[in-house]
Amino acid sequence: MTIHSSAVIHTDAELAHGVEVGPFTTIGSNVRIGEGTVVGPNVVIESGTIIGRGCRIFHGASLGGEPQILNFKDIPTSLEIGDETVIREFVTIHRSGFENGVTRVGGGCLLMAYSHIGHDCEIGNEVVVVNSTALSGHVIVEDKAFISGLVGVHQFVRIGRNAMVGGMARVNQDILPFSTVEGNPARLYSANAVGLKRANFKPDVRAAIKKALNVIAQPELNTKQAVEKITAEIEKFDEIQYLIDFIENSSRGVTK
Repeated sequence: MTIHSSAVIHTDAELAHGVEVGPFTTIGSNVRIGEGTVVGPNVVIESGTIIGRGCRIFHGASLGGEPQILNFKDIPTSLEIGDETVIREFVTIHRSGFENGVTRVGGGCLLMAYSHIGHDCEIGNEVVVVNSTALSGHVIVEDKAFISGLVGVHQFVRIGRNAMVGGMARVNQDILPFSTVEGNPARLYSANAVGLKRANFKPDVRAAIKKALNVIAQPELNTKQAVEKITAEIEKFDEIQYLIDFIENSSRGVTK
C-alpha cells in the first residue's frame, strides 16, 4: 500500500493490499477500497463509498457526495463501484437520496472527464460515459451501453444494453436496447450495428434486431402495433424477446 503523506484518510476507512492514494486526497469514514485500486491526487471519497478491485480514479474526482436534492437530510446512504472501473478527471458520482439506499456503478466501466452520475442511478457493467455527460437521478443504464459526450439524461430514464447515444442528445424517454439514438430531443436512428458486431452478436440476430427497430420507427404504427408486428413477423431470438419486454415494461415510453 502506498499512501502519500498529504492524504487524509479516516481511521474507519479500509484500504486493501496494493491500494495507492495520491497527494491531497481525502477519504471519509466507512469507505472500503479494493485491492490494487489507484486513487489519484485531489480526489474526495466520502463516507459509505465502496470501491472494487483494480479501479483507477483520476485527479479531482468526487465520489459519494451528498445528492443534489433540496432539503436533503443527512441519512445513511452509499455508493458502490465495481471492479476495474476507470473514473477520469473531475467525475462526480452522488450517493443515494434514500435511507440505506445505494447508487451503483458496475465493473469495467469508463466514466470520462467531467461526467456526472446522479443519486440512485444503476449503471451496469462495461458502460462508457463520455466527457461532460450528465445522468440525472434514478437513471438505469444497462450493460455495454455507450453514451457519447455532452448528453443530458432525464430522471428515471432507462437505457438498454448495447445501446448507443449520440453526442449532445437530449434524452427524456427510454432508449431501446441495441439501438442508436441522436438529436434534441433524441430520436431512434438505427440499430447499433458497429456495437453489436464488436459484441459478437451473430449475423442473423443482428439482422432480426435491425428489422425490429425499423418496425418500431415506422411513423404509421404506434408502439403496441409495432410490438404486434414484431411478434408476428420476426424470429423470436432471445434478444428480440428482451426488446419486446423492454418496451412493455417502459415507464416513460421509448425513444422512436
